[in-house]
Amino acid sequence: MSQRTPDVAETGVIICGGGPTGTVLSALLGAMKVPNIVLEREKDITTDPRGIALDEDGIRILQSIGIYDKIYTEIGTCMEIFNFVTGSEPNLYRKPLLTMDYTTTEGGTGHVGFICHKQPAMERAIRDQIHKIPFSEIRTESTVTGISENPEGVTVEYRDAHGDIQRLTAPFLVGADGKTGYVRKCYLEPKGVIMERCKESDYEETWVALNWQISLPTEKTHPDFPLWRLGYTPEQVYDRFFPKQFRFLCNPKRPSVCGRFGLKSDRLWRFEFVVLEGEDGHKMATPEETSKIIYPYLTHPGSWYGLQHPVMFPEDCIKTLRSRPFSFVARSCNKWSLGRVILAGDAAHVFPPFGGQGIASGFRDASALAWRLALLHRHPTTDHEALLTAWYTERKQQLERSLAATIQNGAYVTESDPIKVFIREWYMWAVQLVPSWRKELQKGARALGMTKYRYSPGFAFVGEMGGGLLLPQIYAFNFRENKIEFTDDLIFSSDKKGLFQLLVLPDKVSQVQSLTKDLENISQLSGNFILGEEATILIQSTKATISAEDLPTQQVARIAAGDEFAADSLLCKNRPPPIGYDELRLREEVRGKKYVILRPDRFVFAACDTPTELREAVSKLPSALHVG
Repeated sequence: MSQRTPDVAETGVIICGGGPTGTVLSALLGAMKVPNIVLEREKDITTDPRGIALDEDGIRILQSIGIYDKIYTEIGTCMEIFNFVTGSEPNLYRKPLLTMDYTTTEGGTGHVGFICHKQPAMERAIRDQIHKIPFSEIRTESTVTGISENPEGVTVEYRDAHGDIQRLTAPFLVGADGKTGYVRKCYLEPKGVIMERCKESDYEETWVALNWQISLPTEKTHPDFPLWRLGYTPEQVYDRFFPKQFRFLCNPKRPSVCGRFGLKSDRLWRFEFVVLEGEDGHKMATPEETSKIIYPYLTHPGSWYGLQHPVMFPEDCIKTLRSRPFSFVARSCNKWSLGRVILAGDAAHVFPPFGGQGIASGFRDASALAWRLALLHRHPTTDHEALLTAWYTERKQQLERSLAATIQNGAYVTESDPIKVFIREWYMWAVQLVPSWRKELQKGARALGMTKYRYSPGFAFVGEMGGGLLLPQIYAFNFRENKIEFTDDLIFSSDKKGLFQLLVLPDKVSQVQSLTKDLENISQLSGNFILGEEATILIQSTKATISAEDLPTQQVARIAAGDEFAADSLLCKNRPPPIGYDELRLREEVRGKKYVILRPDRFVFAACDTPTELREAVSKLPSALHVG
């Protein structure tokens, strides 16, 4: 008897892969009311913490899906300082050659520079959010077995949790199923979509990544441990051997990276080291070999404590959660979309981890892709190939920037030529004698400023009107709600219906009426991509006040000072106060313009000075978005 052909279910977007990129994309699409289904092969979230670093763009995107309250309470903690430690001796306390301070908010997102997260906790928080969204669904234990495509859509065949074959169709399929996933390897590669080595990086090595979970020794469990006699508590012992802050060990004999991740209470520790020429990666990941490399760092000279013998952290307080080799290489696909099939995250590009850009880059893909898929859902006749080509061409520009930061960090860590090491150390020492130069080095990649795309024909912004800039996020006081908020949450509040948003920036309250009097015409001019009544008015003064009877129909707020944010027990809970915060950063970046048209991914479509310029910019929206 022949097997019955299964019925075909329909949705708006199919997402293959329920990892960080796929689930964030699902949450963003659901928030824009685009029906979507995630097909995930595994039954449960993996308990293996793989990625551990997330930069401020990634934090901002987690905020955009509504889980900011979980970032510092369930997911992770601020990574604080990156220490680049030179020399070949196994000493985590050696004075660093260079430090990068990521406790500050100088990056322009309103967030710290990096968090060290526990990936399973992050994925759980994202999935919990998806379960609240009626337009999003995750189907676990769903293994894709076939893909077919026609001019109107894509059909995916998959085996469900019961072993039955199911079929699902949608206008678009997104492969977010990793670097060895089905969508690229089995469907797109035969069509000419290939993963290519990035020209900007020729580094390719094997490293071992190891995760430890640490339990606290006590006087009862380890009575002979010598530091008890010196008055150390179990927590102090842990802090001493597994110190805060991340260390890039620029050891010419064995480059390594180590540091805590997750919440402090998790007591998780990551150590990564290079596999040298002639060594076998799998053998080097065994306990016998890793202990030879890592335990010298956990064995302190007795002289540090006034003792005669070395002091080693108890081995039986260390549990290995993961130890395996992996390849450090930078690759990107020649195309990230073909027809109606799209790649995102590791399926489209892979990074060495020196810059902590892997997960964040996938999040950026999702943020930039989600609104375009929402546009295609609302306007099906839009030229999807032009829109999607512009998406990944833009993203490749930002990928180059992320890769540059990764390469720079990698160059510090992996240089082994003794002459180059000597020159580097003297140069870095000399440069840091100048305070302003030292300050720029401490900013790390944030010294480059906000991301700004270079315009090319077909891109979704107006280059000659200041478009293509990632808008800074600052803090604001919402007059109607009488509370401090992130500006993103104000501008893109969930009750708004327009795909794009308009931000109005008066210098003082007296300018509000004149700047907003003609906004009702904006909706028609923009093809309803922007709704005038949904504009956000952000007064550029921390001292501004406005009475309830004078409030216009639009959302009105004033910029807020860093001290106001720091005083909020919810917004600033478990994170450093905003150091280096500039409440005028947003106005400065848009060069004092009064009107800013924003895409949902927080990039500027156009910035204008006058109502006439605004009308001109708004009228360009349909053609810039390839809407027929």
